[in-house]
Amino acid sequence: MQKTLQIRKFAIFATLSVLVIAGCGKKPNQSGKADSTKTMAAVDSAATVTKVPFALKEGKRLFLHYCAVCHGETGDGGGQYYGLTPSPANFTDKAFMKSLSNERLFKAIMEGSASVGKSNMCPPWGKSFQPEELEFIVTYIRTLSGK
Repeated sequence: MQKTLQIRKFAIFATLSVLVIAGCGKKPNQSGKADSTKTMAAVDSAATVTKVPFALKEGKRLFLHYCAVCHGETGDGGGQYYGLTPSPANFTDKAFMKSLSNERLFKAIMEGSASVGKSNMCPPWGKSFQPEELEFIVTYIRTLSGK
C-alpha cells in the first residue's frame, strides 16, 4: 500500500516536472505560434506524403476484397474463379494498361465492364464505393503493371 502511494507521488511529481519544463524557454512577448505560411507549407507537404501511401494501401485493401476474386491477388487475371470466359483483365500487362485511360477504368468499375465493351461478368460497383475509394482502386491498379 505504501509502495503504491510512493509510486503515485513519483508519477505525479514527474508529470508536473515535465509540464513545467515544457512551459519554460519561451521568450517574452512570444505567442508560441510559428509563422503561418511555414506551418501551412509543412502541413500540405506532410498531407501529400502521407496521402499517397494511404491511397495505395486503401486501394490495395479494396482491390483484394472486391476485385482479386476474379482478377487475382496480383492482378494477373488468375483469380479463384479461373476459367471465366472471357477471362478477367490482366492488370500486370504493361501494354494493355497503357491503352487504358483512368476514365475507362473508373467507368468499368462504376458501371460494370460491359459499359466499356467488355464482359458482363464484372458487376457495376458504383454504389459500393465513394468517389475517393474509386480513385484509390484505380491508383492501385496502375501500380500492378509496374507504373
